[in-house]
Amino acid sequence: DNVSFEVYSGEILGIAGISGSGQREVLEAIAGLVRLSEGKITYYNPKNGEVVNLRNKTPRQIRELGVRLSFVPEDRLGMGLVAHMDLIDNMMLRSYRKGKFGLVDRKAPEELANSTVKELEVVTPSIHSEVRNLSGGNVQKVLVGREISSHPKVLMAAYPVRGLDINSSYLIYNLLNEQKEKGTAVIFVGEDLDVLLALSDRILVLADGKVNGILDARKTDKKEVGRLMTNVREER
Repeated sequence: DNVSFEVYSGEILGIAGISGSGQREVLEAIAGLVRLSEGKITYYNPKNGEVVNLRNKTPRQIRELGVRLSFVPEDRLGMGLVAHMDLIDNMMLRSYRKGKFGLVDRKAPEELANSTVKELEVVTPSIHSEVRNLSGGNVQKVLVGREISSHPKVLMAAYPVRGLDINSSYLIYNLLNEQKEKGTAVIFVGEDLDVLLALSDRILVLADGKVNGILDARKTDKKEVGRLMTNVREER
């Protein structure tokens, strides 16, 4: 409902809110997965200053416009990866259209699968193993590894550490920070307010589908974020 905000290159914008406050819908709208009846989603190309309206563009159309946008969805094995496919085929979901003469290129996805397993320490018997046989943390590493491999200008991550052990969680946090340092605009939806405050530069608070405030993460605290999340006003 009239959600409006900006996210900048080289920052992490955290999104806080009680479950069901509109976090998922906001990210899916930007990613081109749901249609909007009004409004606009504006992307400013830093190379040529071109302004592009991404509203109601499909993910494929967004790529064709030259916008490098990556999305780590909340539903890892529903929207993010295909459970019965192996690591190579899941890596290929982003690149299968690059093949020629009706054939797909499996060499680049295989190299990406191998590098992801090595760099992110994915525990798997083989890159030919089905991702449904991996633990939750390793599934998430595969998904995040694929999404950051495209060197995105915008990276969106919804609850990327939900259900993960502490070591896997910190690895994901470090990856998000690395993307920020590379100049990526990162949108991070999280549940842990301590993590949101530590990781984010600014925090957008959603309540009942509306923006209830945008806070400087360095100058706010859990109490203020919690009040905005629950629409509780502090008495003066």
